[in-house]
Amino acid sequence: MTYQDAVNFLQKKCKCHYDYFNEQSFNNLKHRNFRTKNGNYRLPNHNPKRSKYKSDGLILHHVYENKFSNLSYLSSIRQHSDFLYQRKKNLVYCNLLEHLILHALIFKETKNEKLGIGGYKSLPTQIENLYLVEESQNEQNEQAKINHELKSAIELTWSEVNEILVASKALLKK
Repeated sequence: MTYQDAVNFLQKKCKCHYDYFNEQSFNNLKHRNFRTKNGNYRLPNHNPKRSKYKSDGLILHHVYENKFSNLSYLSSIRQHSDFLYQRKKNLVYCNLLEHLILHALIFKETKNEKLGIGGYKSLPTQIENLYLVEESQNEQNEQAKINHELKSAIELTWSEVNEILVASKALLKK
């Protein structure tokens, strides 16, 4: 499956109804009009309705990360300040394992450009921690609930996930 095929599949599976950032807030940053009281720049305001992280264990992936890296980071936003990249049609919901696969496909298809490599290197550890961290039965804190949703969204056993992680690490070595 190509990166675009995977994006199309995920967009059909769960449609995004909201832009990543508030547009006015994003445009303020674009015009260098987004400073805090101490003079530092900060990220534009996220659209609070867009998140399915806590409720469904899904995260948002910027579709254009196959062209530009880290489109939710301030440094990347300054370089690629077109709001088009933040629009709902250019976002896709995915679980952590699907996110890893998207970054693997980006890495594979753009190997010379090193796009997707950051997510591709950091996501396996996040997934491993999700499965290997022992949750106390009495623990009812917010993070434990989020971890449960993240694991539920993946819908695979640890051994199945581990096979994918081993294969993904081998791809990095090629």
